[in-house]
This record gives sequence, structure tokens and C-alpha cells, in this order.
Amino acid sequence: MNTLPIHSLFPQLQSSLTRNNQLVIQSPTGSGKSTALPLAMMDWPQVNGKILMLEPRRVATRSIAKFIAQQRGTELGDEVGYRVRGDKKVSVNTRLEIVTEGILSRMIQNDPELTGIGMIIFDEVHERHLTTDLGLALALEVQQSLRDDLKLVLMSATLCFDDLKALLPTADYLESEGRSFPVSIEYSPSKDPKAWLSHTERTIRSLITNNSQGDILVFLPGKGEILKLEQELNAYNIKDVCVLTLYGELGHQAQDAVLKPNLNQRKVILSTNIAESSLTIDGIKWVIDSGLKRHASYNPKTGVTRLSLKPISQSSATQRSGRAGRTAEGHCIRLWRQEDHQRRVSTDTPEIADSDLLSMAHHCSYWGSRQFDELPLLTQPPAVHQQKAWELLQSLEFVDDSHKITTLGKRAFELGTEPRLAHMLLKVESNPQQLGLACLLTAVLEARGLPRKSCDIQHYLNLCLKGSVGQQAKSWLKRFNITLPITDLIHNADWQTIGLLLAYAFPDRIAKSRSAGRFLMANGSGVIIDEQDPLAQHTYVVIADLQEMDGKSDARGFLAAQCCPDLFEHELNYLLQTHTHSDWDKSSGRFIAEQQQRIGRIVVAKQKLNQLTSKQQSDAIVSYVHQQGLTVLSWNDNTIQLQQRLLLAEQYLPQLEWPDISSEWLSHHLSLWLTPYLSNITNLKQLSQIDTYQILWSLLNWEQQTALDQHLPTRWPLVTGTKAPLTYTNEGRVLMSVRLQEALGLAESPKLANHQLTVTMELLSPARRPIAVTADLASFWQGPYNEVKKEMRGKYPKHLWPDDPQNTQATKLTKKKLNG
Repeated sequence: MNTLPIHSLFPQLQSSLTRNNQLVIQSPTGSGKSTALPLAMMDWPQVNGKILMLEPRRVATRSIAKFIAQQRGTELGDEVGYRVRGDKKVSVNTRLEIVTEGILSRMIQNDPELTGIGMIIFDEVHERHLTTDLGLALALEVQQSLRDDLKLVLMSATLCFDDLKALLPTADYLESEGRSFPVSIEYSPSKDPKAWLSHTERTIRSLITNNSQGDILVFLPGKGEILKLEQELNAYNIKDVCVLTLYGELGHQAQDAVLKPNLNQRKVILSTNIAESSLTIDGIKWVIDSGLKRHASYNPKTGVTRLSLKPISQSSATQRSGRAGRTAEGHCIRLWRQEDHQRRVSTDTPEIADSDLLSMAHHCSYWGSRQFDELPLLTQPPAVHQQKAWELLQSLEFVDDSHKITTLGKRAFELGTEPRLAHMLLKVESNPQQLGLACLLTAVLEARGLPRKSCDIQHYLNLCLKGSVGQQAKSWLKRFNITLPITDLIHNADWQTIGLLLAYAFPDRIAKSRSAGRFLMANGSGVIIDEQDPLAQHTYVVIADLQEMDGKSDARGFLAAQCCPDLFEHELNYLLQTHTHSDWDKSSGRFIAEQQQRIGRIVVAKQKLNQLTSKQQSDAIVSYVHQQGLTVLSWNDNTIQLQQRLLLAEQYLPQLEWPDISSEWLSHHLSLWLTPYLSNITNLKQLSQIDTYQILWSLLNWEQQTALDQHLPTRWPLVTGTKAPLTYTNEGRVLMSVRLQEALGLAESPKLANHQLTVTMELLSPARRPIAVTADLASFWQGPYNEVKKEMRGKYPKHLWPDDPQNTQATKLTKKKLNG
């Protein structure tokens, strides 16, 4: 291998690895960090045991392993191997194994001590994939608790060290020069932004016909655009040009063909961001960048991960243009305006901040952690995403209320598929016919890029007869020792069983009809099925695939099945929850209630309650308040002020451990604080007369009540005898409204909470109209007061407007009464 920039860093790297087991390397494109470094480390004495190297993408995993094996002079799968889902080349002799992200997390879970592993290398850390963050967190746990000799190396072409130093404060941080050739940048936007794909096609043909040299790499958002553009370019039948494609769902043989040199034809490679990093494609001298990507965004309300077209970040644009300068000088044509470039975000949002966390929560519970913050993650995910993940794991029976994994949850994790599909498989494992059908459905639902043509999932079962879906179906059947022929399983499939199986996997997407083609799902979101589809006519359906639509609150459903309501009383009864629903009946002038059986937000059965017990009456009122909001109670100013005072007490007097009486907490815990006061309440008038202030005040103990009145009082005594009211605002300020004459002699604004909180003074005219607002009374007396004095003396000549307000006695009297 020729000398590469990373070689100059080898002495420092070896020295660091001698004394430190955590190492972070920033090394730009072309430095050799992904190839030359792991190749050399195989022979370094500082590395004992096997090396695992994580790569984000399958095509890079295979190509890097193949290249290093060639450099090593060995067969792929001997000393150097790889492992991706569904494909591996390793042996007992393998000393460097390159794996994809999901594989690494599973390896750690299966063998927490990582027997025989001496080092883990995390390549392209800056891409911040969800599984990279998880794999790093698990590896750190292993290093800290089980294997203090395990070496962890983090590498990236573009890396902000600041993001990692909080997580790895004792690591060594090293930087290497890169080796890339100059790349000229040209901006060529489309006149019509909506016609960007046609503009891309014209740009490609212009390059080919203008006698430019070198292969062309074109970055496009996704498979759909790639296939469309491939068809359009091939229709021109351009001489000596070979159009190739590169995207995640492509078979590995087709992916590998892109990397092979083609001496007879010029290559035009249409690729997703799969080619942004870690790949060197020889011969590329031109990059045409659409500047777009398909961004996956998770909506916790609907449970849908939506793919939308988004501009790439500046960092991604730099990575893409760098592909043209890996082996020689190159050129990049960006299909957007130069002035728009600086408006793009600098880096991409980490996946963990915008993803469905169900599988990650399953990993977390299997590892023994009951909350995400128990893992050393580079970024903690949003709380609402965490909550949704744990709630769904509970509905799948994989964790208990404390998030401890159940026996079923452990078995499901060990199946190695998505938690939803694992639940479906395990629920019917004692029934060979149902289990066989579940294996087929699993293969269909694991497949990527299925056409969204029919809503009924039964129409997709024939995919299991051939191709990659067929291979996956056979694999699952073999795993469960199911010998029934696939053709028989498809022929004997009935809608009741399919509905049951999908409900096991997607309990939150069981849906009840609201009108023709419109349904309410158990998760509370709406979904639409085409009215012409037979499924739209049924009362209950269960939906595996959802597609959000621009400008629509309801998603569109695909891969669905009819759900028989009899299942709710039998196989699916574990999903049922009993609720008391109440409302105010104007005609009878009393609360009425019914007992409902629900799955999530949908009511599957209900019964009117004619005679309410005392508890049912209280439950009915609590349910009513929860539905209508706290405003149906006497939520007066005193109550609101008490809430505001408590918020400030938590901030300035935290040692007293104040109770939470925020509206959000109170709304979710009505039974704890409101129920004891409902025994004699039978109508709305009585309900509205409950003294909420006294109820909330009683939640404080004597010490807290005393401290609150002392440090955050409702009134402030003035020397005039007036007890000026204090108003606590939503912004965390305290406002005192007082006539200016009664504030005379005050050297500074009053301070509360042990002098931590300054009161904002609203100074009033003798007619009690605001004339000034200040949180710095001393400065007000020195400056703005003089202007106020000039204006007010004329309007209120009978009142005192002294020249020396700080040293003048406060008063409520006019000048005449003062002098009399």
C-alpha cells in the first residue's frame, strides 16, 4: 500500500494505545483511516485479540474487507472477514472482522464480555446513526464494568471533538491530515425547483456530450428517483456509457459491480447518500449533487416514521463533493444556488433525536437498563419518544411496569427481528399452521421497498414464493422447524388468522371505523383506507404500514387486514382496559357514567351505569374533570398564584423538596388530590365551589407553608402601613404595584427568597395608573424618576414629588395633609 497521511500518525497512535484504551481520531477523506489503519493494527503489539470494526453501510463493509484482505494477501474470510445481516465471510482465523451497526449491538448483547475481542473501531462516528450510538454506549458499558482492557477507537472524517469530550473525557484525541485532490465547485440551480430531477438528467447528458473526462457520481434522494432517472438515461442509448445504480436495497452483487473498474465504458453512477463516506470508487472525477435526501422523521403521536424530501447539510455537501477528489482532481456541480448554501444547517440531526425507539428500548431492557439515561449515550433521545417506546413494549408484554424485561421479552429479543414481529411469532409458536403464516407475514413485513398498491396484506403473500422475500420466508420457516409448503400456507390463509397475527404485532394500530374509509386507531390517531377497498367497509381493521400525507391529519393505511371483534373477548383480551366514562347530563342535572372496554383509545364494548356507588360517582367526576380540564373547578387567581409561587420555590428553595402542583401534574393525578373532596359532590355547581386553593395548600407540610409565606409572600409590608400585593407571573417575575409616593425612601427594589429574586416595581400615579416599571429602583431614582417628576408635578400638584426620593419619607398623604 502506498504511503498515506494516516501513516504519519502511527507512532502517536501506538503510544496512545499503550497508555489509554480510548482513542478518538479525526482524519479527513482519503487519509487511509478506514483501510490502512486497521490493516496495520492487526500487527501492533498494543492490540491483543480480534479487532471488530463497525461500518455504517453494508456496501462499505464488504468493499473495505475485500480491499484489506487483498492488501494482506489472504482470502476474504480468512484473516480479514465481514458480517452483515444475511451475509458473512468469517472463519476461526479471522483477526479483523468488519460489521454493520446492528450486528455489533447483537454481538455485545450475546457475549457481554466480548470474549477474544481486543479492540472495537467505530468508523464514521459523525454520521450519528441510532445503532452507532447504541453500539458505542454498550461498548462503553462493557469497558467500564467487565473489560477494562478493551480498546475503543472512534474515527471520522468530520468530527466535532466537543460533542465527544463530555462522554469520553479521558480519551486521547488525535488529528491527521487528509489526502484529497482539489475539487472545483459549480452551482447550477434549476429554474423550476419542482423540476429538479429533469434538471439533473439534463446536467448529466450535458457533461457526457461536452467531451468531459472521467466517471460521474450522481447523488439522489432515494431509490424512486434513481430508478426513474436510470430509465430516462438508458432510453437515450448513449454510446460508451454505462448507467449503474447504488442504494441500500440493491443486492450485494449489484452493489459490488459499481466498485469494479470499467475500462471500456464511462460510468454514470446514480446513488443515494450510501456513497457519501468510506467508499472509494475509482475513476470518479465528476459529482453531480441534487442537494436532497430522504429524511426519516418519527411522529410519536401516530407512531409513523415519515420519509420526506429535505435539503442536505453543509457537512454532507462537503462529503459528497469530496468523492470527486479521491484519486485525482475533480469537479462538483451542486444543483442549488450558492447563496442558499450558507442557509443550510451545518450538520445533520442525530438519528436518536428523531427516531422510533422501540427496538432501542428492547435492547435497553435486555441489557438490564430500565431507562435510556442509564446508558452512556452521546445524546439522550426526546422524552416523549422514550415514553412511547416503553408503552408499546409493555403492550407487547416484553417489559413490566418498571421496564424490567419479561421472559417473553428475552425470547423475543433473541429472535433477532423487530419487536413487533417477534411478538407475533411467539404468540402462535404452539400452532404450526398459524406460526407458518406468521413466518410468511414476517418475511413480507421485513422486506424493504414494497409497492403500496393494495391495502390488503393477503395480496402480498405470493411474494413469499420467490426472490429475497421467498428466501427470508424459508429462513424463518426453517428456524421454527415448519415443514408445511409455502404454497399450502398461502392457500389456507384466512382473514381471521391474518387479522389476529397483525394485531399481535401492531396492537396500537387496531382501528375502529368512524365513517366509510375513516378509522380511529388505538393510539388515538386517524387513518384512511380507500373507500373502494373492501377493507374500508369493515368495523375493525389492523394496519401494519402507514403513510403520512402532506396537509392531512390522518395517515393512509396499507398492508392491513380485517380484525374480528370476537378476538377482543378471547385471544386479544389481554389488551382490554376498563374505563369509567362520565359526562354531565343537562336533562337530568346530574353526572351519568358508563363502563367502557377499550383497546387504547378505541371503545370495543360499553355498559351504562344506572346506580353509581360512591367510588363510581367520584371516578365519574374525576373522568369528567380530566376530559374538560381544570377550568371546570374554581381555578381562581389565588390558586394560580400558589402554583406560580411553588414553581419559584422549587428554583430558589430546592432543599425543601416541594410538591409538584403544576397543571400538568394535577391533570394526570386527579385521583390523588381531588377524589378525597368529592364524596358529597353531585352536580356542576357544587363542583365549581370546591376550594382548590385550600386543597393545594394542604399538599404542603407545615415547614413548607411557613417557608413559602416567609420567602415568597403574597404581600409586602410598606412603611406606610400598606401591604402591597405581589403578583407572580408566568415568566418567573414578581410584580409589586404601588403608588410612587409609598415607595419613597426605598433605596433599592425588594428582594425575595433569601435575596435571590428581585421584585419588579410597577410604580403608580396617585390615580393608580402605571407610570414606570423597574427592577432596579436605585437606578430609577437616579435617572428616569426626574422625567416622571416633571410630567407628574403638573398633573398631580397636590402630591409629593421630591427632588431626593431616596431620602424622603414614604407617605399616603397629600402635601396639604402632610403639612397640616
